[in-house]
Amino acid sequence: MIVENLLQQLSQIGFWTQLLIFTLENGILLLMAILIGKVIEPQNTVLSIKDRKWVISSLICNTLITALGFKMYQLQIIRIDFSPSLTSAVIDTLVLIILMDFFMFCFHYLAHTLKWFYPIHKLHHTHIKTNVYSLFVLHPAETLGFGFIWLILISIFPFNYISLIVYLFLNLMYGIFGHLEKDLFPAFWHKSLITKWISTTKFHADHHKNEAHNFGFYFTIWDKIFKTSI
Repeated sequence: MIVENLLQQLSQIGFWTQLLIFTLENGILLLMAILIGKVIEPQNTVLSIKDRKWVISSLICNTLITALGFKMYQLQIIRIDFSPSLTSAVIDTLVLIILMDFFMFCFHYLAHTLKWFYPIHKLHHTHIKTNVYSLFVLHPAETLGFGFIWLILISIFPFNYISLIVYLFLNLMYGIFGHLEKDLFPAFWHKSLITKWISTTKFHADHHKNEAHNFGFYFTIWDKIFKTSI
């Protein structure tokens, strides 16, 4: 498999070269997010001077999480299925999205309710009016916290490489869309029996305006279950 071979080749190079590659990888993803923001909302996609250090720190933290994850893969703490069937790829992806959303919901809820945690999280809420940069304006402790949730989950359950790639792509896209000022989701989305359970730009924007509600990321179901939805 191409992905498995790439990981094997990556294992054969030195740590600092690996770290450089991981930095470039996360840097490209950051630039891609900014580019998407610039295309959709050019006037709103502006990086303030005070936020520059937080965007850079998020890049560094994401790089460290990538490096740690790769080391865990080398040590076989993280196991990846490189020969999945179509069925297992679909099921793994759905399970991964649902589990990550639940644990991130819990993490996010605790960030608002624990007295020692909220001062860390409130940095993100300096952005009441959000843009694509808001996704990266996080305290390093919180960025690492989300990363550890990801690493712990995929070390417990051996997901396949397709589900991991699809999830990471969807996570980035949802992070971008969730922090745009413009809601890209159609009006019917909030009323349909199927799509109303899937989060929208407005859903997360409402959280930035009313911090006691809407803690979910991909789905609205957890907020409905725990009665925290608007």
